[in-house]
Amino acid sequence: MPEQMLCAIPARGGSKRLPGKNLRALAGKPLIAHTIEVARQSGLFESVYVCTENQEIADIARAFGASVPFLMPEELCGDLVASHKPCQRLAAHLAEQGRPTGILVCLQPTSPLRNVDDLKAAVNKFQGNDDFDFLVSVTQVDPHDFHWAVVPNSDGYWHMYFGNEYMRERPLLPPVFRPNGSIKIARLPALAQVGHFFGKRMGVTETPPERSVHVALEVDLKLCELILAERTA
Repeated sequence: MPEQMLCAIPARGGSKRLPGKNLRALAGKPLIAHTIEVARQSGLFESVYVCTENQEIADIARAFGASVPFLMPEELCGDLVASHKPCQRLAAHLAEQGRPTGILVCLQPTSPLRNVDDLKAAVNKFQGNDDFDFLVSVTQVDPHDFHWAVVPNSDGYWHMYFGNEYMRERPLLPPVFRPNGSIKIARLPALAQVGHFFGKRMGVTETPPERSVHVALEVDLKLCELILAERTA
């Protein structure tokens, strides 16, 4: 019998770089609503949960069909607390209520452009490989952005972080991918042991740049508006 999956959306109220970002309007609805709707439309989960300490976020989440069993304690929602921490607290609460789960599907509300196919592909890939303890969504980046990184010296000059090893033209550089934060899946025991989603037995699912924007700044929100407007044009 397949392990039960918990779909959890961590959405704290505080945000320093973009205040109130989880409730900011995007294409006519709160930012968090886009993630709730995709999770529900996927048909993969009996319930879609939101983890938050903020009453307004909880009310909006419920209005869009998510479940918020309780408000998280403030100490689990600080800006230095990993997003999986409140999700693990939720999993423990559900287990206490007789609803144990073995797999966490963590969806950041700040990745509003993922679609149902992205989510289904990630879950299917994870479930189709018993060797995976973790799976994260990734996006290919320009290899120059990575291999040609420069950092400052203590003497005021700068140097190539990787030395001269990758001082080659773009077509000759190996492909590089970045975790985009959109979809993170883990077996809960492994997550508790490792403390993050990037353990040894990790798989990936690739999503394209136009569905992998992470909203951290005002410019990211504007970019999402443009992309969504183009989708519906």
